[in-house]
Amino acid sequence: MRSGLLRLLPIGLVACDPTSASPGLADGSVELAEAVPEDSLAPPPGVPRGMQPPPAGPDGLAVESPPPLSAVKAPLAQAYCQIDVNGAKKDTETDYVPHVIQCENGGANFEALKAQAIAARSVAYYAMATNGTICDGQGCQVYSCGAAPKQVHYDAAKATAGQYLSFNGWLTYAFYVAGDPTLTPPSCVDTDNANVAGTEKFVTFNNNKTLYDVDQTTLGFVFPEDVNVGGYGQNRGCMSQWGARCLENSNGKNSTDIVKFYYGADIKILQAEGPCVVQPNKLARGTLDEVSCAQVRGWAFDEDSGAAPINAYVSYDAPLGDPKAVTVTVLASQQRDDLCGPLGSCEHGFTLGVPRSLMDDQPHPVHAHAVDPQADPVALDGSPGELLCPPPPVPQGVRRGIASPEVLASWHFDPFWQMARLDDATLAAIPLWQSVPSSPQLMRIAGDPAVWLFDNGFRRLVPDPQTAVAWRLELDAALVWQPEDLMMLPVGTPLRPEPFLVSAPGDPVIYILDDPQCRPAGDPNDPQCPPPAEPTTGDPGDSGDATGADTSSASTPTEGGEGGSSQGEGGSSIGPAPDSAGPALPPGFGQDDGGACDVGSAGDRGATGLMALALLLLRRRRRDGR
Repeated sequence: MRSGLLRLLPIGLVACDPTSASPGLADGSVELAEAVPEDSLAPPPGVPRGMQPPPAGPDGLAVESPPPLSAVKAPLAQAYCQIDVNGAKKDTETDYVPHVIQCENGGANFEALKAQAIAARSVAYYAMATNGTICDGQGCQVYSCGAAPKQVHYDAAKATAGQYLSFNGWLTYAFYVAGDPTLTPPSCVDTDNANVAGTEKFVTFNNNKTLYDVDQTTLGFVFPEDVNVGGYGQNRGCMSQWGARCLENSNGKNSTDIVKFYYGADIKILQAEGPCVVQPNKLARGTLDEVSCAQVRGWAFDEDSGAAPINAYVSYDAPLGDPKAVTVTVLASQQRDDLCGPLGSCEHGFTLGVPRSLMDDQPHPVHAHAVDPQADPVALDGSPGELLCPPPPVPQGVRRGIASPEVLASWHFDPFWQMARLDDATLAAIPLWQSVPSSPQLMRIAGDPAVWLFDNGFRRLVPDPQTAVAWRLELDAALVWQPEDLMMLPVGTPLRPEPFLVSAPGDPVIYILDDPQCRPAGDPNDPQCPPPAEPTTGDPGDSGDATGADTSSASTPTEGGEGGSSQGEGGSSIGPAPDSAGPALPPGFGQDDGGACDVGSAGDRGATGLMALALLLLRRRRRDGR
């Protein structure tokens, strides 16, 4: 309405309920005692407006609202994606609700704006369900006030898209008024409510109240307190817009808290479905349960993803995103029985081993985040933890040099997870042997599930799929050899269960601890393979390992074993390859001449082994006619 026009206020469920009948004008409205310019009553944009109360009767008392002609069952079949405002269609979530938020309580903070959005949507849904249109003014709610919505108003509408109020199976008409601007925290309740002027008298303070204890507002029809009465649930009180601000700003209440404060603890916020309703993202969550020298364990869950597992980021030594951090991505998919009830599904756990490079008697922070598919990573409860572990026991064996970063990469060795940091004296006390081959070469016989690693003239059994995973070997990539060719190679020791790398500050080389590969007769030029003290008496045709032991009973892998996994395995000291670069390699690594890795004829034997492999491959090709 413009200046000079009369404000007409129908009486009913709400002051402008178009479905209600009341004394007064022929259209169900009553006229105010005197003409008042509309613009002179309107507060400036951003200041609470609220619904206009019905006028007083001839005796000066408020006119009691008659029963509404319609009641709307809930939940609704679908969302109203457009609101008819005096004959003009407005998109509900991107136009109508943001405008009403701005005009009704636009200067509030975000949680009070969200509460306003839920109330305004409830009013609009009721009007559309009962009359197919809604008026634009304080008799209903204000859409046009000369102020365009700001981004925060669009955000509040989006965050509550499709949400409306309901009780007892009925759509609740969410009454609201401006209320008292002088409310004082922390109560945010007007103690002189019955006598206050203006609209505060219609406000209901229903915090922690349920069922019949919930006060209905006299701004609308007060239903008999009987859940069996049709429509009981439409009037569950009235919100104060100034009070909503007080609750958020002084008490930190969110939109749900505010709604329940005025409409009762048992009010329901229902979710309408429809093409215009984009469900707001619910942030992923989880807990970092354990950071110990045995494992790093936790869980991560995204409600929007349902039962589908999500990733977690585990960052060592610094927060996520810090250049100093080594961040690992792990799929949170492990069965956790303790999660079944709270989450509704069980497979959301993750477990990582402990990086050997961090087992150094020094504290290392461990940060963990859930990876939300629609938002930034969310820090897990309990993060960060602290890792403080003693150095791991160093296994017996010899140290074999890894000649360059390229060799390290070809073997998929990971210094962050697999390398222990030793002092110079401890490293020097470990016997030095020949370098590892430049890359792993796997071989097998057709029809035999056993897979062997060619190691400088020896064949070494890959004992089981777990060992292959720990070494990140692709069993399916093994070359097929002729039986007689494979059997010509002497049998070495089986691969150890997992690689164990070592380094020291004074040596630029990274080493792997391993067994020396020795023929039964030994090698007088190799101190690690001395000839036996007594002559051997077995069948010369027998094949044994480096100690002469029978290897025929060694376990063999099944065909099709899995290669290395990028995900962590529970309880293992071998973890996934980090997403970001791990700790710096030892100074000078890859720049050494290799002399530190040559041990007399052992180095020559490595070259001889490679030559033997080439000759055997050539022989196999000739036999196959290639």
